[in-house]
Amino acid sequence: MAPPLDFSFKNLATLTDSLEEEPRKGTKLKDVPLQEGYTDIVTAVRYNNNSIHELGDLVPSITSLVVNPAAISWLDFSFNDITQLDDSLLQFPNMTTLYLHGNQLMSLNEVKRLSGLPCLRTLTLHGNPLEALDGYRQFVLGTLPSLKQLDFSSVTKQDRADAENWKKLCSKKMKMSKKKKVAE
Repeated sequence: MAPPLDFSFKNLATLTDSLEEEPRKGTKLKDVPLQEGYTDIVTAVRYNNNSIHELGDLVPSITSLVVNPAAISWLDFSFNDITQLDDSLLQFPNMTTLYLHGNQLMSLNEVKRLSGLPCLRTLTLHGNPLEALDGYRQFVLGTLPSLKQLDFSSVTKQDRADAENWKKLCSKKMKMSKKKKVAE
């Protein structure tokens, strides 16, 4: 496996900006000729500690940088200025690890977008405004039941039970709310 393609601390404002930057030492770009017999494929890309606001240009950027975009299993967008997630993340179905801590995500609805990542096992969201919302951990675990780690903490059996109870409680509240609206 090749080392991560590392664009951390590059003062990037957009993902497209990474196309004009050299990654940190130890990483290989797509257009660097591979030595005969070299089979390492980049599976991780770090964009942490930049000023990235949106992920709309993720797919074209990754496609321009790596030989096999489908092999991407880890993306690090920690410590940026991301306010909402983009469906472009779903173009990486083998993603197991996604770091989003230290951004500006405010709505738990953003988490729902990640449910299309069947292999996602590790997710970080702490340090975002949404972390302060009631039921944050339960909602995330109820929405993404395949997670093994959330915010660098292992998911326990009790976490799973709490998430399931939270989901049932919220479902009942939604049904009651709908019945109330119909009655009015």
